[in-house]
Amino acid sequence: MTDKNKKISSDRLQDLRAVLSQQKLDGFIVPRSDEWQGEYVPACAERLKWMSGFTGSAGFAVILSSHAAVFSDSRYTIQMKQQVDDDLFEAITLSKQDAQYDWIASHAPKGGLIGYDPRLHTVHQVAQMKKALDARGMNLVAVKANPVDHIWADQPAPPKEKIEIFDLKKAGVSIEDKLDLIAQDLKDAQKDAFILTAPDCIAWLLNIRGHDLPNTPFVLSYAIVSADGTVDFFVDDEKMSDEARAYLGNRVSIHKLEALEDFIDNFATGRERAGQAVSFDYSLSSQWLRQCLKTRGVDFEHMADPVMARKAKKNKAEIAAIINAHIKDGVALAKFWKWVEQTAKGGALTEKDVEERLFAFRQEQDDFRENSFDPIVGWAGNGAIVHYRVSDESNADIKGDSLLLVDSGAQYGDGTTDNTRTVSVGTPTPDMKENFTRVLKGHIAIASAQFPKGTTGRDIDMLARQFLRKVGRDYGHGTGHGVGHYLSVHENGAGISSRFTKALEVGMLISNEPGYYEEGAYGIRLENLVFVEEDPNDPLMLRFNTVSLTPFDRTLIDIDLLDADEMQWLNEYHRDVYKALSPHLDQDHKDWLQKQTAPLMRAP
Repeated sequence: MTDKNKKISSDRLQDLRAVLSQQKLDGFIVPRSDEWQGEYVPACAERLKWMSGFTGSAGFAVILSSHAAVFSDSRYTIQMKQQVDDDLFEAITLSKQDAQYDWIASHAPKGGLIGYDPRLHTVHQVAQMKKALDARGMNLVAVKANPVDHIWADQPAPPKEKIEIFDLKKAGVSIEDKLDLIAQDLKDAQKDAFILTAPDCIAWLLNIRGHDLPNTPFVLSYAIVSADGTVDFFVDDEKMSDEARAYLGNRVSIHKLEALEDFIDNFATGRERAGQAVSFDYSLSSQWLRQCLKTRGVDFEHMADPVMARKAKKNKAEIAAIINAHIKDGVALAKFWKWVEQTAKGGALTEKDVEERLFAFRQEQDDFRENSFDPIVGWAGNGAIVHYRVSDESNADIKGDSLLLVDSGAQYGDGTTDNTRTVSVGTPTPDMKENFTRVLKGHIAIASAQFPKGTTGRDIDMLARQFLRKVGRDYGHGTGHGVGHYLSVHENGAGISSRFTKALEVGMLISNEPGYYEEGAYGIRLENLVFVEEDPNDPLMLRFNTVSLTPFDRTLIDIDLLDADEMQWLNEYHRDVYKALSPHLDQDHKDWLQKQTAPLMRAP
């Protein structure tokens, strides 16, 4: 951090503390989230970044009168050290439950008042915070206006981009049919209405997409779905076009975004909605929404978002569109990795060069929209930072002998992609090859798994870790996350990790991405996306079908560590990659791809 940036951060802390003092607060919690609780936030909601410099997608700061800290999980330990000024903030990795509250209690006065913005925390989060602070003799206090906004003089304006209509041929199911499905879910649950707060669920339900956030085609909005199959849609009026209004049809009533609070009065007064059973998802929705309902005397209760579960299971049209998107992405990545192989040898590349060239190759593809997340291009030690993001200060020269990790994805009009490969530049060490192959074995174990219906992501997570754990190694992130259909690259509703306890179901699109990281040396991650599908040989069993199309670096594979089944899977996968991509490549790129996908053979 430069001296200028240190001064800016110091001034902001001083200004915030002055506001907190005026409001008689002993501290304030600054989360990464906005009121929609998503991974990405618009520029106007980047409060954590603005206050601390930390840009990770998960974390929060706690500002007290004389101390401040930034907290995140183990994915961001190195990044916090690099981005957060330790003269102003402690950078703390949350390695045990409630560690942040112990820190608050040790630095704030007994009985202290800790403020929070109820729009920026879910109902579940607030309940947890209140319980933990109460146990430590502290008090959690909701503020009416965010004090960070009060001192943020040049805070950007909220986004106003127009809504995009999503092609029914790609969506597969009409708005009306989706509303009927959710209406039936509500009737089955004996609920009259459900308040949708997750923008990806609203986008899926109404077959729309938006441009309010980087990398994620959401429309920041709210919706109330009723058991009669109608929906009230709350959105910034400037985002609506005449075409979009006509497209949404007569079962969708459109309201201004700010009308939601007044509309809730309908559930409490003598008007037509009075006495209805209202529900919303406490894990996705803000405490502010709960306050709005409670202060108006509306009866409400928690219900898991019914759209989330349906959205996670892709239909035939969605699957076909996603497969098409992955062919495009595979073509772009084939051209990209050929370029890397030929160019990196000269030692003149930087991480930023690689990032820019990757974007250019994807831009060549039909209907490319944007990245699906900020790409991770990590050379050597930077590759060990799980969510690394290259900056002017960290931009490394790619030269010498080490590994290059590239985790990237794209948004095409027909699907979302997410792919990671790790390649060798120069000569890899035996340890690099061993660790790469153990990660590859874990990847293959997931890709080739067959499992009974009812199996959860937690049940099979160990398949990916077993080969690393045999030698005392592991990785600190989940093995797989759900992926949307031209929506969020990190989608709730599906996953492979110790935390995912729901059954895997046909149509779910999930990443398969084990890894290994040597801090300060190199990182390895190998990621494809897979669909859950029925096993054609056994109706009681499920399996995965890999949809990503990118070869693995042959120079890093220790063939002696692979068994016959693993070799067969790898050779069949590479065969499928060549078959799918070669018709879309010129002869030069075909020749390169053919070499990369040739069958691996054991030495006689």
